[in-house]
Amino acid sequence: MEKSIGVVEFRSIAVGIAAVDRIVKASEVRIMDARTICAGKYYIIFAGNVSAVKNSISIIHQEIDTFIIDSVVIPNVYRQMFAGINGTSEVAELKSIGIIETMTAPSIIWAADAAIKATEIDIVEIRIARALGGKNICIINGELSSVTESIKAGIQYPQSKDFLVDYEVIAAPHQDLYRAVM
Repeated sequence: MEKSIGVVEFRSIAVGIAAVDRIVKASEVRIMDARTICAGKYYIIFAGNVSAVKNSISIIHQEIDTFIIDSVVIPNVYRQMFAGINGTSEVAELKSIGIIETMTAPSIIWAADAAIKATEIDIVEIRIARALGGKNICIINGELSSVTESIKAGIQYPQSKDFLVDYEVIAAPHQDLYRAVM
């Protein structure tokens, strides 16, 4: 069972494509997503056990560090993260909404993971840089106090790396907003 996610974003598409091969040859991991994104960048999300993911990230940093914009290894991933990344999340009850917007794919994955581990919330979606001008968003749902605390936890990494664009908490959203984001 996959318990860890690795995410790496490159400033070169060619280097990113070659990195996919390096990552899967370095360790027993599964590529979840790998593609070009706006502004001529490339990202890779892969999963496996913690040591395999750490090893693949380490190899990439050793071999092509100068092309890496950002990277993270997230151990002990909750199942909701996989659904959020794949766009298959199921939200039982619509409540308050929180949005985190970042400049890198690794920082939004880290933000989503920190948010879901902080309190009892649902991940509605994790959208990575497609049709977003190279930006990334994570939308969460839950009780207002939980969403507020989860957003605070989620913005720590992107804020520390200067990758945070913005965040919002919307208490009791109008039904039209739910239809627009879900």
